[in-house]
Amino acid sequence: MKAMINKIEVNLNAIVNNLNVVKKQLDPECKIIGVVKANAYGHGLIETARSAWTAGADILATASLDEAVALRVAKIKAPIIVLSYVEPVEFRRVLDFDITLTIFDYQTAVKLDREAAKQNKWAKVDIKVDTGMNRYGFAPYEALDNYKKIMALDHIKITGIHSHFAEPENREFTKNQINIFQNVLFGFQQNRISPPMVHISATKGILLFPESHFDAVRIGLALYGYCGNVFPESGLIPALELKSHIAQIRRVGPGETISYDRTFKAKSPMKVAVIPIGYADGYPRALTNKGELLVNSKRARVVGRVCMNIFMADVTGISCSAGDEVILIGSEGDDKVDAEDLANWGETIPNEILSRLSPTIPREYHFK
Repeated sequence: MKAMINKIEVNLNAIVNNLNVVKKQLDPECKIIGVVKANAYGHGLIETARSAWTAGADILATASLDEAVALRVAKIKAPIIVLSYVEPVEFRRVLDFDITLTIFDYQTAVKLDREAAKQNKWAKVDIKVDTGMNRYGFAPYEALDNYKKIMALDHIKITGIHSHFAEPENREFTKNQINIFQNVLFGFQQNRISPPMVHISATKGILLFPESHFDAVRIGLALYGYCGNVFPESGLIPALELKSHIAQIRRVGPGETISYDRTFKAKSPMKVAVIPIGYADGYPRALTNKGELLVNSKRARVVGRVCMNIFMADVTGISCSAGDEVILIGSEGDDKVDAEDLANWGETIPNEILSRLSPTIPREYHFK
C-alpha cells in the first residue's frame, strides 16, 4: 500500500453515533436532513453521505447540483435537496437525477416548470422563506402569495418550506425568527394550505430550541461531531482526523528566524520539525505562531508563517525524527486537538476548518 504524506481518516461509526445523538433530541416522527454540502464538511461526500443515509437520515442536502448528481451516480437513492442556487441551464440535470431544488423567487419556479413540461416530469421544490438572514428566501409578507402561484404551476411539486436561523445563540433574535416563521405558517393554515414538510433548525437550533423542530431538522455540524459548544456533554464524537509526517528536523540557533516575513525569532536553541502541509491543503495560515499539534503524544506549537504547503513546529524536548506521524486534528495518548481548537486559534469556526480541507488529501474510511 502506498504511503501517504498527508491523510484524513474518517470514523464512519462516529457519523452513525452523531446522527443517533441528535435523533434522541427529536420526536420520533421528526425527519432528519443530513447536510453533506462542501464535500460533507471535508469528510468526503460519497462515503459520508452513504453512512448518514444508512444510519437513518431521511433526506440528504447539498449546496451544489454537482454534489447532488455525484450522490445519484454513486447509487444513493435518498431524497436529495440542493440548498443553494442552481442555474436554469442546469434544470434538465435536476430533473434527470430527481433532485429537489430550493426556490426563493417565482421566475425561477416558472423556468423550472417549463423544463419539466418539456420532459413531461414533475419538478420537486422546497420553498425558502427569509426570516432574518437576509440571504436567500421570499420575504415573509410575500411567501403565501408566491407559494400559491408556485403550487398552481402544472409540473411543480412542492415538497416543503423552510427558513434558516441567523444567530441561534441569541435567544431573543431567534425567538423572533421562530415567531415570524410561525406567522407565515398560520397564514397558510388560514388559507387551508398545509406544506408537506416544514423545517428551520440546524445543529445549534436543534439543541437550543426544541419548539423549532417542526417536521424536520437539518443536521450539519453535529453530524461531524461538533455543536459549537452549545451542548458540551452531548456525546457527539468528532469523525475526522488529519495527519501528516515530519519531513525534516532542523536545528535553529538563538536569533535565527523561521519562515516567511520572519515573524518568529528563536530566543534559544530549538529543534524544529518541517511538516509538509499548509494553507493550500486547508491548514490555515491564521494558525501562524498560534496552532498546536501532537507529535508522539506531546504538544508542539506552530512557529513562523504557515506556508502554502509547509509549516514548521517547535519540537524542542520532544523525542521525534523525520518520518514520524503527527496529528493535526485528532487524538493521541491522553491528548487531542480538534477542529474547535483550530477554529479558536485561527479566529474562525470549525465549519470552515473542516470544509476547507483539500479534496486532494486522501481519505481513509474506518468503522472504529
